[in-house]
Amino acid sequence: MEEKEISVQEILGILLAHIRLIVIVTVVAGVAGYSYAKFVLPLQYTSSIKIYVTNGVRNSNDDDDENELINGADINTARSLAATYIVILDDASVYEAISDRLLEDYKIEDLRNYFTVATDEKGKDYIPTGQIKRLITIAAVNNTEVLQVTVTSEVPNFSADICSYISEIAPEMIIRTTKAGYVETVSPPRVPTSPSGPNIMRYLLLGLVAGLVISVGIVLVTNFFDNTVKSGEEIKERFGVPVLAEIPDIFMDEKGGSSKYGKY
Repeated sequence: MEEKEISVQEILGILLAHIRLIVIVTVVAGVAGYSYAKFVLPLQYTSSIKIYVTNGVRNSNDDDDENELINGADINTARSLAATYIVILDDASVYEAISDRLLEDYKIEDLRNYFTVATDEKGKDYIPTGQIKRLITIAAVNNTEVLQVTVTSEVPNFSADICSYISEIAPEMIIRTTKAGYVETVSPPRVPTSPSGPNIMRYLLLGLVAGLVISVGIVLVTNFFDNTVKSGEEIKERFGVPVLAEIPDIFMDEKGGSSKYGKY
């Protein structure tokens, strides 16, 4: 079977012939993405804190400025240890401690609206670590010795309180694990007053791109498997027989055809 070759010009002609379908599908997909983000996805609220970490020890009883300064070697070491501190804070024990604090500060009925509250073999309630972990992001700020902890949840107070819990847990956790170091929260977390997500424009653009790709793909695939003959020249190329005459179809434009000739 002879392979069907198609040029760029033919591809453009096919797409232009079906431009109305492509535009409609693209717009519908974009509207679907926008509607999903606007009316289906829950609002997200983000709170964050910055934690300063160093391998030095702060001497609060010494007023000498020289003892308060951290030398360059300490700073470089702290930067190199930032990844280690992130791993330490990304530990199950941290998430378990956060679970305990949430269960202490909130009614279990309220927590069940946003988390799956389970019970262990001893009858103790807990929130699975995975559900808390997915809310938290920890990263070094511009490769410095400052870590930024970001918490995003559906409840503003949850986000701010979890940041507070981490600021209280981090010093003990890091110092106990590394046997040295100094940790300080740069600023306390704030309860967010406006939602940070979902990103409606992102879903709109994703919908538009998906609609465009799908519609173009359908048009091209459909045309590729279309075995109908659309011109006398195509008859000559495919079957090797001469064409004596061609009858133009004056209604082809109304039918959305890409040629002035009717199908044979």
